[in-house]
Amino acid sequence: MHPLIRKNYEYWNHERSLSALLIYLSIALFTWIPLADYVTEWWGFLITDLLFNLIILAGVFSVLTRWRKQLVFLAVALFATITRLMTFITQSDRVQLLSYSLAIVFFYLLGRMVLRHIFKEGAMNFYRIQGSIVIFMMVGMVYANLYAITELLMPGSFGTTQAGAIFNPVFSQFLYFSFVTMTTLGFGDLIPIGTFAKSLAVFQGMFGLLYPVVMIARLISMEVAHTASLRKNE
Repeated sequence: MHPLIRKNYEYWNHERSLSALLIYLSIALFTWIPLADYVTEWWGFLITDLLFNLIILAGVFSVLTRWRKQLVFLAVALFATITRLMTFITQSDRVQLLSYSLAIVFFYLLGRMVLRHIFKEGAMNFYRIQGSIVIFMMVGMVYANLYAITELLMPGSFGTTQAGAIFNPVFSQFLYFSFVTMTTLGFGDLIPIGTFAKSLAVFQGMFGLLYPVVMIARLISMEVAHTASLRKNE
């Protein structure tokens, strides 16, 4: 294996990679994706959207030495990248739908990799706590894509309460609504109108309430079990 590929693989298979993923996701969610709505030139797309695909490339490199077992992951990552680029070229609803769907599958697979880091044997540390935040953020991304799919298939599923304003179904709006719902802020400027959209919002709100409780309990139990195991072996 090439030394650079080996080092990259070793890095992304170490817990410290969770810190890098958390930083990158934060920049992507709160800077690159929102800016994409205000950029129409091709260079702006490269800056705001193509950089987002580095998450996909990082995931691909992390499983590069096990490509036979991760063929599905590699295929999803490749097609997700291609379809995201195609959405800039064409306004086809089918391409948009495929792009959102592949993004959901990709974040699911990437989430499994992060959970493997969090729950593997060993002492609890700050990296694993950061990993739990990464999972929370990726769930928000998944729901944002689900909301986008819902609006695409059932137009009018979302609306705004602002007087005279018309809801603009761009992805950053769904991303905003997703995290406002999951953190139970509920500003009320964007609202689900359709029945299915309301159901998604309710399930996400429940996840936002229960996730911290369940995850914290699990991390504490892992630390207690690890400490007890060390004392037993002394």
